[in-house]
Amino acid sequence: MSKLRNRQWRVATAVGITLVMTLGAMPAMAQKSIEQYKGNAIVQTGGRASMVEINIYRWSSDDERNEILESIKEATEDTSLSRHVAQTLRGQKKTGYAFLAGQQGYPLRYSREFKTDKGRQVILATDRPVSFGEVYQHSKLGDFDVTVILLDLDDSGNGEGIISVGTEVLWNDETGKLEVSNTTSQPVKLGNVRMLK
Repeated sequence: MSKLRNRQWRVATAVGITLVMTLGAMPAMAQKSIEQYKGNAIVQTGGRASMVEINIYRWSSDDERNEILESIKEATEDTSLSRHVAQTLRGQKKTGYAFLAGQQGYPLRYSREFKTDKGRQVILATDRPVSFGEVYQHSKLGDFDVTVILLDLDDSGNGEGIISVGTEVLWNDETGKLEVSNTTSQPVKLGNVRMLK
């Protein structure tokens, strides 16, 4: 093989490897979203705002929901198992991504929707705390790794929501419902949430 041809082959191989690595590092771009939302995240301590984009690729199955729910019930009975909720979420296939403006994307591990009187509620969860600066101050993020996003939407896909960072999720037997105990200073409010067409 001539030196020129050998060099061309090495360059082509390097370009190919770089392309494969780049595509592998951007899973959020590779999948098609079934729903997309944008909203303004407002950190209430300081009033700082940031754009949030949420891409949902799929809804969690009943089996996935039941597995996560079982983990939450176990953590409710024994608080020493609180980290198991995040571990269970981590074992789920990605259901989407949440992006903060100018920051990395966070993989969503749980996505479900429920009908409400005003439209529907979308519940999303990731197995890690989303970085919101001062929200972390004086919080117990060392104990709770789960971030929960609640979107309350009308029939057009517009509405508002909250992002609860460093969240303890518990099961209430009396009401038969989940309870989200926000352990950060304050939840992050999501305003002007709208579905992207």
